[in-house]
Amino acid sequence: MAKCSFCEKQLMKGTGMLFVKKDGTAFFFCSSKCQKNSLKLKRSPYAAKWTGTYQKEKQADKKAAQKSGKARKRRTKRTRKKKKKKR
Repeated sequence: MAKCSFCEKQLMKGTGMLFVKKDGTAFFFCSSKCQKNSLKLKRSPYAAKWTGTYQKEKQADKKAAQKSGKARKRRTKRTRKKKKKKR
């Protein structure tokens, strides 16, 4: 089975598109979305959050941060205290 050249999704036989450049390099695409992002818009798969390569990169960063001992910082929501009405 082939993988999509952009999002690394597994392609079943008979599905997807095969694009071959003049120099002979072959690209497999699962959808027109992947094809347009790769060829027409010239985007990197690491920049698109929905791709498998971005997800793998993000997981690797999380594991590296956990090994180094740095905890993820989360912003806390500030809430206002309600003033009590005087009777």
